Amino acid sequence: MSERFFEIVIKDLAGDSTPEEGQELKHIMSEDAVFARQYELFRMYWAQNHHDHIDSRRLFSNVQTRISELEKEAGTSVIEPLMTPVRGKGRLVWMSGVAAAVALLITAGVYYYNSLHEPLIAKYTSKGEKSTFMMEDGTRVTLNADSKLEYAANFPQESREVYLTGEAFFDVHSDAQKPFIIHANNMDIKVLGTAFNVKSYPNETSTEATLLKGAIEVTVADNPSEKIVLKPSQKLVVNNDDSRKKSSVSLKEAAPALTTMTYFQQKDTVIMETSWLQNKLVFQDEDFETLARRMERWYNVSIRFNRNGMKQLRFTGILEGETVAEAFSALHLTEDFSYRIEDSTIVIY
Repeated sequence: MSERFFEIVIKDLAGDSTPEEGQELKHIMSEDAVFARQYELFRMYWAQNHHDHIDSRRLFSNVQTRISELEKEAGTSVIEPLMTPVRGKGRLVWMSGVAAAVALLITAGVYYYNSLHEPLIAKYTSKGEKSTFMMEDGTRVTLNADSKLEYAANFPQESREVYLTGEAFFDVHSDAQKPFIIHANNMDIKVLGTAFNVKSYPNETSTEATLLKGAIEVTVADNPSEKIVLKPSQKLVVNNDDSRKKSSVSLKEAAPALTTMTYFQQKDTVIMETSWLQNKLVFQDEDFETLARRMERWYNVSIRFNRNGMKQLRFTGILEGETVAEAFSALHLTEDFSYRIEDSTIVIY
C-alpha cells in the first residue's frame, strides 16, 4: 500500500484533509482500481466503528506492531511510522481522530487482505453501452454506460454486499435474513427487497439514490450514525465536493450541508431518473458541462470546451435514437455556440 495513499485516507476519514488532498485522493483512486476498492473498505469500517472518544496514546502504542504483523503475513516490507502523537493545544483532538482512523484502517486492511483469497465477480460496461444481468441470488441489475459492479462469488451468510462505480438500476430479490447492501462513493444503501436507481460516478458532483418501490435505508459517510429511510418517489442527493467538508468533524452538523432530499411525482421520477433504461437521455435545465459528461458516456465520445463560458449554457430536452451529430445539431438550435466534430472528439468554442 502506498504510504502517501495511506496518509491521505487517514486524514480524509478523520475530517482533516485539505481540498487539495481530497483531489489528490480522488486522482489516486481514479488511476488505480485497487486503491479505490481499498478506500471503500476503509470508509465502511470507519463509518461502522468510529467513536468520538478514544485513547489515542494507547492506539498509537499498538498501531505500528499491528501494521508489522499484517505486512509480515502479506509478505511485504514494514511501513515506516507515518506520524506520532503530538501534544499541544488543538492538536491532540485531531490526533485522536487520526489514531482511530489508523486502527480502523488496519482492521479493514486485514479484511481486505483476506478478501483477496475469495473469488470476486466484476461486471463492467464501457462508454456507449448498457448491460443487464441476474445475480446468483436472483437480483436483477442493469448497468448504465461506463460502470462497474463488484461482489463476492459466494455471499456470506449475514449479508449481500456489492460495490458500485457508475450507475445501476437494482431490482433486489427479497431475503429478509440477508440484507442487500450497496457501497457507492459516499453512501451505503441497505435494502431487503425493492427497486431503485443509484448514480455514483467518480467525476460527478453528487451521488444519488432514487427509489421507485419498496424502501431503502441510506447511510451517508459524513454522518454514519443517522439512517435515512427513503420511500417511493424520493431521491437522496449527496454532494461529493471535498471543499465543503468541515475542518473539525461534527457529523450531525455536516450532514445538512452535504445531503438534500427531493420528492417527485412518480411519473417524473421514472422519466428523469430511470429514463436511460428506455434508451432516453433526459435533461432539464442542465448546464452544458454536466450534460457533456453524460453525452460522453452515452455516445462514447470525448467533448472538449475551448471556451469556459460555454460550460454555463443550460439545456432542456430528450435525446432518443439521435446520433451524436444529430444531437449537437439540435442543441445548437436552442443556444448560441459553435462546435466541430473530429472523429470521436467534439470541440465546443
